Amino acid sequence: MRKRIFAALLAAALLLCAGCGGQKAAPGFGEDDLVLTVSGSTYRIQDNIETVFSRMGDGYEYSEGRSCAYDGLDKTYIYPAAEFYTHPLPEGDLIGEIYSTSGEASTSKGIKVGSKKADVIAAYGEPTGGDEYLMVYQTSQEPGNPALCFEIEGDAVYALQLTAEPI
Repeated sequence: MRKRIFAALLAAALLLCAGCGGQKAAPGFGEDDLVLTVSGSTYRIQDNIETVFSRMGDGYEYSEGRSCAYDGLDKTYIYPAAEFYTHPLPEGDLIGEIYSTSGEASTSKGIKVGSKKADVIAAYGEPTGGDEYLMVYQTSQEPGNPALCFEIEGDAVYALQLTAEPI
């Protein structure tokens, strides 16, 4: 009797451990995927640009222009790893877009510049929009919903874009 109980417990433990090792997340796209990790820090649309400054410092190029949609100046901060575009809102200058052609940026599922188009589809499923050069992923296609976009050149990811205003 003891041997049977031990064998059953051992089998259950092995099944539990087998489910842990090297298992990839199921493909699909959700709210948790609307992030980009740049130089080790994760950012979302509508984060305050001050968050970027505190993590990445002041080593950026800067430009600004009168906002068409908001009262104030739209601003661009170009770091070596990514470009951050902001909009002036009452809460401060909030990120409206992050764009990167650098290997220092990646998605929540590890897609980065140089990843294959097939890897993007394996990670997120079929895109909700785009064409042969652009893969767009949104949780909803309602106006104002952010998108994660992949620019494609050949069969590989050329650029990553997280944007509040999909193309």
